[in-house]
Amino acid sequence: MTGELDEMAQEFEAANAEAIAFVEGCRDGQWTTMVPGEDWPVGVVLHHIAAGHKQMTDWLTRARGGRAITITAADIDDDNARHAGRYAGVSPAETLDQLRRHGAALAHLLRSLGPRELDTAVAFGPAGGREFTVRQLAPVAAGHCRGHLADARAALESPSG
Repeated sequence: MTGELDEMAQEFEAANAEAIAFVEGCRDGQWTTMVPGEDWPVGVVLHHIAAGHKQMTDWLTRARGGRAITITAADIDDDNARHAGRYAGVSPAETLDQLRRHGAALAHLLRSLGPRELDTAVAFGPAGGREFTVRQLAPVAAGHCRGHLADARAALESPSG
């Protein structure tokens, strides 16, 4: 079981390291480039990734204890819109700090999960209340990070970025 947990944590840490390296490599002007499909600037997208680490830590903590994740997809959309407005001027330094802190906390949590906790199933509000196990939810952390990071990279690679 430890191998499985380490693998999940390492996959997440690798994704987070890619996000950190991306932020560190952003040149002046790139931070405010709009990301097509996200309709947020690069900086907001990367800060959203860090906020997602914190949210995933909360979700996995709830799920490992057998508590349903009651937030809905509509709630998440509303939260994301508020986040984009609140962090429109977020700095790379603040984003790096949050990627590092929230990323470390999430990696620690992933490694601390036990075998019974991995098999715990809870209702997952963003999927209409469908049940998911902790084992199914945990890899979403790396996927969320890499998905948004790919969008940000694409924005900077486009002719207008």
